[in-house]
Amino acid sequence: MGRNPFEVLKFRTHVLVAFIISNLLVGIVYGVLEYQQLLPWPLSDRLWMPIQFMIIFGLVCGVLLTTGRRAGLRLTRVFGPPPRFPWAYGILLIASMLIFSFSSFLLLFYPISLFAPGFVEERLTEQLLNVETAAPELYRYLMLFVVLVFAPITEEFVFRGVLLQRWAVRWNLPVGVIMSSVLFGMLHINNPMGLTMFGVIMALLYIRTRSLWVPIIAHALNNVVSVTPELFSTSSQTFNIEDFQQTWWIGLVGVCLAAPTLGHFIYKSWPQKNTQPPYFRE
Repeated sequence: MGRNPFEVLKFRTHVLVAFIISNLLVGIVYGVLEYQQLLPWPLSDRLWMPIQFMIIFGLVCGVLLTTGRRAGLRLTRVFGPPPRFPWAYGILLIASMLIFSFSSFLLLFYPISLFAPGFVEERLTEQLLNVETAAPELYRYLMLFVVLVFAPITEEFVFRGVLLQRWAVRWNLPVGVIMSSVLFGMLHINNPMGLTMFGVIMALLYIRTRSLWVPIIAHALNNVVSVTPELFSTSSQTFNIEDFQQTWWIGLVGVCLAAPTLGHFIYKSWPQKNTQPPYFRE
């Protein structure tokens, strides 16, 4: 089979260090440009968020692609064959994940709201598209591109295409699924439980189909549904923390509704310890 590229690609060296250095470089460049008064918008403007995300994840992917190419990584094997999946079932999975994500958010933040209501209220009123910025239309277009195109491709490549298989090679495939999914959830601090489950489903979709395009498409569809309500809303949302605290039971109902579909898919798709990662399966 030749050299194993996932013995060369490592989390600490090629993902974590690249992520930290990318953040430092972005900060230094921003600082220099601000000092030279060359920034078109203040650093506090939310418009920098999608730009910064694209730069940092673009640099991380660049490091992985460059190192991977030297190690013999073949992108055709990472991305796999054209997507083939029963998409009616896929829509059911996405709907179940959205219900679980919303429900786990309620269950997680309910106890937090009892002793840190201000923190929870800030999370509840935070919006993705309708924010105050120097260039609102540009911000919306950039954020939509990031959410619907850039993030699904780059995040699936990093977490499922590389990290899942790196940790599967080092330990085994079930460990790779768990570790890559937990890390994915931890990086989405607003809803770590929901996004960890999302990571598990995306990983199993990749393993089951051997096509990274399937989780990429599922990721994009999930994001489309998530941003659609805000996309057609022009008013700022307001929440009352007392009302929120009275809806915790909806979280239990939602988890119960989503559990059969998600549980069945996980049970049927969970890999054995000796299962080969998608990259090495013919």
